[in-house]
Amino acid sequence: MNFQTMDYFVAIAEERSFTRAAGRLHVSQQTLSASIASVERELGVQLIERTVPLSLTYAGEKFLGYARRFQAQQRAMGQEFRDIAHNDRGRIRVGVTATRGHIIMPRAIAMFQRAHPHISIALVEGENDELVDELGEGRLDMVVATVAERVPGLVVHQLFNEAVVLIVAQSLLEELYGEEAEGVAETCEATGSIAGLASCPFLLMGERDVPGEFSRRMLAETGVSPEVRVVSKNSETLMALALRGVGACFVPSELVATTFADPAAAGMRVIRLGESMSYPLSVAWRSADHTWSAIIAFDQVLRQQFADGSRMS
Repeated sequence: MNFQTMDYFVAIAEERSFTRAAGRLHVSQQTLSASIASVERELGVQLIERTVPLSLTYAGEKFLGYARRFQAQQRAMGQEFRDIAHNDRGRIRVGVTATRGHIIMPRAIAMFQRAHPHISIALVEGENDELVDELGEGRLDMVVATVAERVPGLVVHQLFNEAVVLIVAQSLLEELYGEEAEGVAETCEATGSIAGLASCPFLLMGERDVPGEFSRRMLAETGVSPEVRVVSKNSETLMALALRGVGACFVPSELVATTFADPAAAGMRVIRLGESMSYPLSVAWRSADHTWSAIIAFDQVLRQQFADGSRMS
């Protein structure tokens, strides 16, 4: 059993197929099958149910955890020795939601690579909680996400407070509420409640992303059971639908600012719902005896970007 065995097993577990895993790793299917069979004999347990698609046994799920930790340790070892050798090369895997990537990453990556031209960045986009899980499993080097301030095994630095706002086409408000449309919007802002929009259709983000979680919580707290027309992980898609009057959607205020120079001129009404709809955005990575200098450098770029008040590209 060796590091290669761990790589083989993780690929099989993620692809749920010997054939696809072999293609991903550029090895033969026979090589993979023989390697896993050898590990099963060595451990005395079956790791994989050889069905279509294949699945992991209980022992296989446990082995997957060890395999991912081995991979993380292998990467950490390589990173530490690159630092010892003053070898400023490699790749950082950074997790970020699509919305935040669009807002934050262009300027941050450009700044970082001016100082570290031989370190590439692999951006992995997903929902907030998925990214935090992947960081904990060692599949990412760092994330820009909403992370609890104290999480065992993670180093967390807060960047800024992100606000979620509700946007809706003025034409949809007027269609639903007529001459009272502006009064309805103003009441929502004044009370921090969307109870007055009970008859408005909504567009929601995924449940594992923070704006999606906050929007569902607000809907529940105000007793609104909305007509949900679209659910998507991509807030830019939802904003485009809102612009066309399909429904109202909750999105980060930064995304509104980068999309519309003047929301009102574009026919959009932005409804701000108060401090309860804001949360901290942080950068986080796994704690270890040694943190790769490239991770520290990218964190410093992000913090500088937020400190000077310019977050956008």
